[in-house]
Amino acid sequence: MENKTGKYLKYAIGEIVLVVIGILIALQLNNANEDWKKEELRQELLLELKYSIMADTVRLNVEKKDIRKAFVNAKKLKKVISEDLPYTKSLDSSFAKIVLVNTYEADYKTLERLLNIGIEIIGDKTLIEEMLHYYDDSKNSSNIGDKTKKLLYERIYPNHFISFESREQAVPEDFEKLKKSNDFRISLDYSIAAANKLLERSVHRKNLAIEILKMLDKNITINKNKKDENPYVRTINKNDSIDIAREMDQLKKMINK
Repeated sequence: MENKTGKYLKYAIGEIVLVVIGILIALQLNNANEDWKKEELRQELLLELKYSIMADTVRLNVEKKDIRKAFVNAKKLKKVISEDLPYTKSLDSSFAKIVLVNTYEADYKTLERLLNIGIEIIGDKTLIEEMLHYYDDSKNSSNIGDKTKKLLYERIYPNHFISFESREQAVPEDFEKLKKSNDFRISLDYSIAAANKLLERSVHRKNLAIEILKMLDKNITINKNKKDENPYVRTINKNDSIDIAREMDQLKKMINK
């Protein structure tokens, strides 16, 4: 009986050990499955973020063209006023373009999704900091041209122009009177200042985007063989000021021309 009891105890202990091992294996598999699902979601969000920022850079390039037009044409009109030059039909285009101090905000959908899920899922602290910097910079730049547009749309175009076609031309009612308008002079100063600031911010945002895209490429492990049509420059200058100085040199050449 003692021998049988010993065998039963060993058998029972063996069964318990097997059950415990089975439970531990099941928990491990479950944890592995949860980790796999989390990584799958992380990769999905990283890809989503990548393509969102790539799309932003395309809009930034469009934005920069408009800002250049606003800057160059405002400078041109200031010269016309300071030198008391006569009206020419070619100025109608300049009158319409000084309002193009536009800024495209970044697409915040992916950021909002990340914040809802928990931004720490990204797992890269530097990437998170740069990404938040990028979106904050976009929000902070969003109202830079508002003062210019408000003055032009509310007081200049309605009171001094016969017609106004957005982005195309604006025909002044009395050009000599317009030249003497203090509001018009102020609107030109506003346009130049806003355009200058927006050009600086667009350069900075582009460089931020490039750095973020590089970090995303290091973190993304899926679809590595997929060929991207990258609408962004892969090289980056170490200092934004280098790009800004180059941009201003190009604008000066355009103004002189």
